[in-house]
Amino acid sequence: MIDQTQPRPIEFIHKLFATGLYSGYMPIAPGTWGSLVGCIILWFVWPDKWYYQALAIAAFYPFAVYFSDQGVRYFGHDGRQIVIDEVIGQAVSLFMAPHNIMGYILGFFLFRLFDIVKLPPARDWEKLRGGYGIVADDIAAGVYAAIVLQLLVILSRRIGLEWM
Repeated sequence: MIDQTQPRPIEFIHKLFATGLYSGYMPIAPGTWGSLVGCIILWFVWPDKWYYQALAIAAFYPFAVYFSDQGVRYFGHDGRQIVIDEVIGQAVSLFMAPHNIMGYILGFFLFRLFDIVKLPPARDWEKLRGGYGIVADDIAAGVYAAIVLQLLVILSRRIGLEWM
């Protein structure tokens, strides 16, 4: 007899990725934990060249949409546990960012700010069907964060700050 209490392997894989390596199960601020997991992973694997970063984001996008869509089956539309969208949004926010602690800290906080505030068109994109809507608003938040981060890098270099 098959033990029905054990999840099937495919369910395990869906939940593992949809929840950002289970960070989405954190009881408080699962999106923030998912972003942190994204930052940690990116610290070790993020390529130096911008065109490789763009390629990595483009390759990860369908993966994030698919696993967000699968997460809907287990947690409902944009359920709190689904945080793979935070991981890709964090990658977008760190696009062309300096690979140093300050760059990553700023990228993390800027992304969280824009993900929470949801400036237009992020709020409208969130209403898209399934995984597309779950991921789209985080892509928008990541773009806003990346723009602000790049402006801070330019400004800091103009005024001679060495931390960027």
